[in-house]
Amino acid sequence: MRMRKVWPLAALVVAGGMALAPASAAAAEQTSCTICHADADLFAEDEILDLERHFAGDIHLESGLSCHDCHGGNPDPGLADDMDAAMDPKYRPNPFRGVPARTGIPRFCGRCHSDPTYMKRFRPDARVDQEREYATSFHGKALARGDEAVATCIDCHGHHGVRTASSPEAPVYPTNVAETCARCHENHELMAPRGIPVDQRKRWERSVHGVALLEKGDLYAPTCNDCHGNHGATPPGLDSIAFVCGQCHGREAKLFRASAKRDGFEQHREFLQDAGEDGCAACHSDPDPAASYTGPRELSDCITCHGNHSVVRPNVTMLGLMPDTPCAMCHEDLGDQTAALAEMPEIREHYEQVRDTLLAQAESDGLQGMERFDWLVDQAQELPWHTETVLGEHGEERRVLRDEFRDLFTRFRIGKAHHAFVDPATGEERLEKVRQCTDCHGPESTLADEPVGWHVARRYISSMQELMLLSARAERAILRARRGGVEMREAQLDLSKAVDAQIALEVLVHAFDAGDDSDFAKRQQQGVEHARAAWEAGLHGLDELAYRRRGLYVTLALIVLVLIGLGIKIRTMGN
Repeated sequence: MRMRKVWPLAALVVAGGMALAPASAAAAEQTSCTICHADADLFAEDEILDLERHFAGDIHLESGLSCHDCHGGNPDPGLADDMDAAMDPKYRPNPFRGVPARTGIPRFCGRCHSDPTYMKRFRPDARVDQEREYATSFHGKALARGDEAVATCIDCHGHHGVRTASSPEAPVYPTNVAETCARCHENHELMAPRGIPVDQRKRWERSVHGVALLEKGDLYAPTCNDCHGNHGATPPGLDSIAFVCGQCHGREAKLFRASAKRDGFEQHREFLQDAGEDGCAACHSDPDPAASYTGPRELSDCITCHGNHSVVRPNVTMLGLMPDTPCAMCHEDLGDQTAALAEMPEIREHYEQVRDTLLAQAESDGLQGMERFDWLVDQAQELPWHTETVLGEHGEERRVLRDEFRDLFTRFRIGKAHHAFVDPATGEERLEKVRQCTDCHGPESTLADEPVGWHVARRYISSMQELMLLSARAERAILRARRGGVEMREAQLDLSKAVDAQIALEVLVHAFDAGDDSDFAKRQQQGVEHARAAWEAGLHGLDELAYRRRGLYVTLALIVLVLIGLGIKIRTMGN
């Protein structure tokens, strides 16, 4: 699967093996085509064929192919002035074909690319099924019906100057795929009759996948073709979403497919049959949270919670039932669950002062609810206690997240309840809420005997918050001891294991089981034990630091007394 990034959309698979051809092949010999089409007396300036300009880097040219290999005809340079002979459709070795009709483009390219004997001349393992796959796609089926407004080979790969799929300049190179698809899929006039939205690329660019590929340069991050396919570009069916996402997210997909949630999705139509005269309204009506989700695709495995193109980095806000402030995740007690590991008084007082100041500012700015929550997430990443000053490449000072805070903040997946993207149809920025468990699951049950989904979400968030809080408190104690010079390697190891447990919980939520005997509950308890061990080691380190400081004070006092005694002695001797 991962090799797909090397040859993802090679409709012209000859690109692969042809890259082995000598560079001198690019200097193609003159043919009747190249001589005639370069004649300024016959063609306007913008119509003149320029091999260097139109075919620079073309994989066909580099492989020793020329115009007649695709378009047919007699390439004899001596026929450059005899158009009829050069473009003879009855020329037996290679009849002239010219420019194909748009509906004939797949077969035009397929003459070579569907011929295993021909393609193996350039690459022994070349694929030859692109034309057949294309015929199964929405594009191919529409083209077969006579719809010429759909994409064909040349719309994705170009026609002259075709690059190998592994070239960063190719329109099918991973970082260029979304832009290539958007040529059509952001065209409102083209998409409107088909009922297809035009915001997919903008949503994807803001997604965790888009950021990974475009901003971080991770060529393994998925783009359009990784989910929708290459030549057989067809949206995944409702029953295959988990298998599509599972190509990369294997652990999560395996847990989900074995969960009761997956069974519930599959049995949705059966539930509808038992809904009586009210039909959909039996579940999807106010005040039940599920009233907002009425489209059949809303129950499409992974998409139900994560969306499709705008898949933001999952964070704990997706569970719903969040505390009023994100600060509480690391700083505020959960009753008996965390009472035994009380925060150090001076840290507690400082936290409450900073929190109350921020809340007063939020109130002054008119921020409430999740809008205030998101604002506080931003503020947390700017506080001087969470950041530090570093020097840039040119010696300039800048503030960055402190390593310890960044590590916990990132791994605990503390994030916002909304994400923004630009709507290409209007050019305006849109704010969209992340989907939460509580969007569908309320504290009151509609059909089941108990609101199981709501209880699971509550257990998830409280368990994660407990582990986050204990880990954060341990981290603060360990950091203080380390800054005082106390070696805390073992404590840091326990803290690391607690954080690893939190990461595991972020995967195990896909089992939708928070029972006492569930893997989620067991892993959470393991994490809590490591966090407690790290906390106790941190306190021990602080005690050792205090002991060292007391010893230092005593030593300094003794030194001062000795110096005073020596001074008195010297003065006495002088007298």
